[in-house]
Amino acid sequence: MQTDIILDRRRRQLCSRNNADRLAQQMCEETALPFAVVRTTCRLQPYRVVRAAETTAQDAVELEVVAL
Repeated sequence: MQTDIILDRRRRQLCSRNNADRLAQQMCEETALPFAVVRTTCRLQPYRVVRAAETTAQDAVELEVVAL
C-alpha cells in the first residue's frame, strides 16, 4: 500500500509557494489588510494564506504582505 500521495501537475501548481505568494498579494491589494503565507505540514496544502493578525508564534510564517 502506497502512503505517499502523488500530485498531478495542476495540484502541484495550486500547492506551490508562488501561488500562495500571488494569492496573498492579491488579497492584500483587494482588502488593504496584511496577509501571511504560512507553511504547514500537510502535503495537500503545504502553504496557506491567512490574515497576518491571525498567525501565532507557532506558525511558520514564510511571507507577510502589507499594503503601503
